Amino acid sequence: MSEIVWSAAMAHTAAMMRLPEDTDPSQAERVFGAFDRLSRTLKSSGAEVLVMVGTDHMMTFSYETVPAFAIGTGEAFPSWGEAGTEKTSYEAVEGLGEDVVARLLERDFDVAGVAEMRLDHAFNCPLNFLFKHVRLPVLPVYVNCTIPPLPRHQRCLAFGEALGAVLREQGLAGKVGVVGTGGLSHWIGLPQTGLINEEFDRDFLAGLEAGDFAGLAALDSDTVIESAGNGAGEIRNWLVAAAASGKSRSHTLTYEPVSAWKTGIGAVEFT
Repeated sequence: MSEIVWSAAMAHTAAMMRLPEDTDPSQAERVFGAFDRLSRTLKSSGAEVLVMVGTDHMMTFSYETVPAFAIGTGEAFPSWGEAGTEKTSYEAVEGLGEDVVARLLERDFDVAGVAEMRLDHAFNCPLNFLFKHVRLPVLPVYVNCTIPPLPRHQRCLAFGEALGAVLREQGLAGKVGVVGTGGLSHWIGLPQTGLINEEFDRDFLAGLEAGDFAGLAALDSDTVIESAGNGAGEIRNWLVAAAASGKSRSHTLTYEPVSAWKTGIGAVEFT
């Protein structure tokens, strides 16, 4: 049996890699300080692999093929290196992706296994910060947060519960870290781009702190996207990580509505 020794969730945006001129330095300092803390606690946890739950921005997946859930398999996961991120490659734990796919199928989650899944900035951007003090093998978990029809929030919570159980059952990595990334409120390629729904973001983070994962999963997807932006569909990744963590609540490390980045930025650890 294995153990999930570290779990968290964090927002990402390509702008945090480019730092537009109008970035408020005090906001950036608080955000990057929280990310630095996550990197340090990840290192101190002794995790042997980082399971990252993210999405894709029409780089690896497109309208031609859109799985609801997919797991990276193979020996390495090269990044696209777009949106100001580094072009690099992340090591895998041999056989772990294949093992997780098989175990999820046994639990009636029809996940796709993707050999050498390439990672866009949804993964590569947060890894830039999480791997500041430690570098680990990665297991990428893709959730469709962008191309309708999207998996229901409740289904994502159930998927996270199954993922957590499978990660504890497998024997290829004894200590596992899990992180979900995306959101929070932001609009992409729409007239509302630049708006941030701070009330939604704070309510969502408060729900995580209270351990009301089921209540957050009950949020209507269309309402979330209408009120907090098409980018807020990425809260699915936070829900997956929350359920997989096995923890009862979260601790918020930071929240900043960063107008220069056009995104509500949050970071939490599950406790």
